[in-house]
Amino acid sequence: MKRILSAAIFLPVFYLLVRRPPIYFSLLIAAACLLGLLELYRLAALRGIRCNRPAGCALAFAVLFTFYESSWSLPAALVAGVILIPILSLLGRRPLEECLSSDSATVFGALFLSTLLGYLVGLRKLGDELGGDLIFFLFLVVWAGDTAAYYVGSATGRHQLSPRVSPKKTVEGAAAGILGSLLAALLARAWFFSQLRTADCWILGILLSVSGILGDLVESMWKRGAGTKDSAALVPGHGGILDRCDSLLFGGPILYYYFLHWMG
Repeated sequence: MKRILSAAIFLPVFYLLVRRPPIYFSLLIAAACLLGLLELYRLAALRGIRCNRPAGCALAFAVLFTFYESSWSLPAALVAGVILIPILSLLGRRPLEECLSSDSATVFGALFLSTLLGYLVGLRKLGDELGGDLIFFLFLVVWAGDTAAYYVGSATGRHQLSPRVSPKKTVEGAAAGILGSLLAALLARAWFFSQLRTADCWILGILLSVSGILGDLVESMWKRGAGTKDSAALVPGHGGILDRCDSLLFGGPILYYYFLHWMG
């Protein structure tokens, strides 16, 4: 019930933000990125790694902003973060034996989330109507796959997909997820995205579903390593922001470059 209530509240707000000018959706992604980054740093802290949260959040925001404002240089933001964060450790009082792990986790976490989520901003910036359609397509396909995998896997799953990382995920659930994503892609073509060809629906349905499964497993790997079930308890019935975004992280770049090179 908590899942349904959370979705009922979030989906209308999400639709309005996507259909407004890109700045609104970009602010939503920026908030999700910063909250997700704090959750990722929390997982690191559970393993004894103390990240530089303010510096990591500043780097993530700088990288994310380059996807919104094309005149800003992404390489410059990356270089600045890679240089400045170790320097902050050098000038600070952190124990020397912690510096390497702290700096590595701080930089990686910031770049991981801001770069991958930045492609959602990039997709929305491709045009008022087109950008919104691409965002809706991505979320519809990925979430349809997630939902199918969850319910079919819970009901009929027998063969574990990755027992070391996530014992509850099954091969049957993954297969249902791929099928669900394919059907969602075909539905999107008939519903609001007529620019898609049938071949695009098949290719993107499979790619986005598989990328969603891999993103979910990567986050599960980190959570299991940290000894926790959820990244946070921010969203009732859904866990944290990372728990909701993990299956979207790899899909954004895939859809972005697929559209530019094969559809644009």
